[in-house]
Amino acid sequence: MRRWWQIGYCIGVFSVGCALFTVQAAPVTRQAIALNDQPLYEGMTHFPYANPAAPRGGQISMMAQGRFDSFNPWIDKGQAALGTELLFDTLTVASLDEPFARYPRLAERIRHDPTDPSWIEYQLNPKAKFHSGWPVTADDVVFTFDILLKEGATPLRSYFADIESVQALNKQTVRFNFKHKENLEIGLTVGEVPILSRADWKDKPFDAVSLTAPVGSGPYQLARFDVGRQVTYQRDPNYWGKDLPVNVGKYNFDQVKYVYYQSTEIAFEGFKAGQYRFRQENRARYWVVNYNFPAVKQGLVKQQSFKHENPVRMQALVFNQRQKKFQDIRVRQALSYAFDFEWMNKAIFNSQYERLQSYFHNSELAATGTPSAAEMSLLQPLLAQLPAIQRQAVLSEWHVPVSDGSGFNRAQLLKARQLLLSAGYRYADGRLLDPQGQPFRIEILNLDAAIERVLLPFVRNVRRLGIDVQIRSLDAPQYIQRRRSHDFDMTIDGFSQSLSPGTEQLNYWGSAAATEMGSRNSMGIQSPVVDALLERLVRAPNRAELLTATHALDRVLRAGYYSIPMYGTPSYWLAYWDEFAQPQRSPRYSYDTDFWWNDAAGRARVEQFTNRK
Repeated sequence: MRRWWQIGYCIGVFSVGCALFTVQAAPVTRQAIALNDQPLYEGMTHFPYANPAAPRGGQISMMAQGRFDSFNPWIDKGQAALGTELLFDTLTVASLDEPFARYPRLAERIRHDPTDPSWIEYQLNPKAKFHSGWPVTADDVVFTFDILLKEGATPLRSYFADIESVQALNKQTVRFNFKHKENLEIGLTVGEVPILSRADWKDKPFDAVSLTAPVGSGPYQLARFDVGRQVTYQRDPNYWGKDLPVNVGKYNFDQVKYVYYQSTEIAFEGFKAGQYRFRQENRARYWVVNYNFPAVKQGLVKQQSFKHENPVRMQALVFNQRQKKFQDIRVRQALSYAFDFEWMNKAIFNSQYERLQSYFHNSELAATGTPSAAEMSLLQPLLAQLPAIQRQAVLSEWHVPVSDGSGFNRAQLLKARQLLLSAGYRYADGRLLDPQGQPFRIEILNLDAAIERVLLPFVRNVRRLGIDVQIRSLDAPQYIQRRRSHDFDMTIDGFSQSLSPGTEQLNYWGSAAATEMGSRNSMGIQSPVVDALLERLVRAPNRAELLTATHALDRVLRAGYYSIPMYGTPSYWLAYWDEFAQPQRSPRYSYDTDFWWNDAAGRARVEQFTNRK
């Protein structure tokens, strides 16, 4: 399952970023649209990675961590339950085989002018209806965007700030007008937003935390929930869109269930006991060592490594530059030498990870080698605005610090010490004092207790530098609030990237986002160089220029030591009880359990085993 924004308001796994509009003579109307070329599957009866004969029934259950207190995921308040995207339809849906194609869902046709990307029109399917029986109209689309732009979460309002107006031309046609012609992605990303019912929200405050599920038009409805424990969605047998080509062979489970746990360790024990049946593993040691329980040995639990072609999510220890202590690049670079990945990968991760070298690792978006001539044309006018350390790193073949893997990390810590001394720090009685003579202290904010074993080797090395560093583990509500208000020194953050980055990058790295509560710019980056490159990226008129701008941005971000890149893998690690089947052909960019189904015989074996325990 995938949320409608992936890793925190990045709208869509495959957001369209550039060159949608090629030169043509007049507005065109199509069922599907794609970047640069024709959609691969226009006129299809179903996606090639779907099984139209998949049986329906049964349940898929997954884990969630923490708790929830709301079914409204579009505001800055509360913690929304997982799975709410199942309740709603969007105007279009992405193909998991193509990075830049959109196919009809609520909208059956799309009209745009390839020479004038300042507007786009979506014509709604007249059969579309909400669960209440009300038809889905253009006015509902207008309401959705009006309310999100006025009262929605800060990242959403920032992301869609280029919308000038949304108009209902008639009952089933909606027109989006944009402020700029250069933002070529926004015409498609508006199609990825869940559409709300104006009638449903008529007498309800939008920005209030609520456990009443809004009325949607999607394939599932809320069946039941127990706050702090579970939430279950029931497939709607009367779902208006069940026969749409994009939905054939999809949404096969009668129920989708999320079981909530307060820690990852307890969640794993729940999986072993069969309390939930599908799990995406994200810890290497668990993947290699811990899948040795009886159900695995009896073949009732399967492990599958799904190699994908997407940018690996950048997981990093981020420095909050709103704190004075991290505003000197030499301090940030020094601390990066204390992260001993080579030893950790061997001793903790069973050599299952690779070190992340880019904010777009595992893709053509990642900068490699030294800057190309095209990149230099963007970078050269900006280099003088960068600190000397950053400027030198931008122009070099950059890589993260590499240790000898012995666990002592002596050579790297000596480099760190020299950097700190050059930044005006000094030692007294074994403690590192800042230029004002105060002890250097760092608090690392943490949500997941299991990640402490990864943080502790870093903490040990930082303490060897004379720094007083502590890990502060909080429960989910406290952690979320402190993150939203940027009240931390360091923390672990993740940055998911699409194959075509666009305006979501402004929320990740832009100066304006640094001062917005709840923004994704956790590092507090306020750099005119980064802003200039973001402008070039967002306005890139074609794929080649997008790649150039992304490479240049990647170089500046890496060389700024705004974070300490951690580790990742270009594969999804999937574990599941052997009661599921999946299509023979997998999509290129992502697995999606929405296309899986229950195997009756396998489920009977699993139930017999779990009931016997």
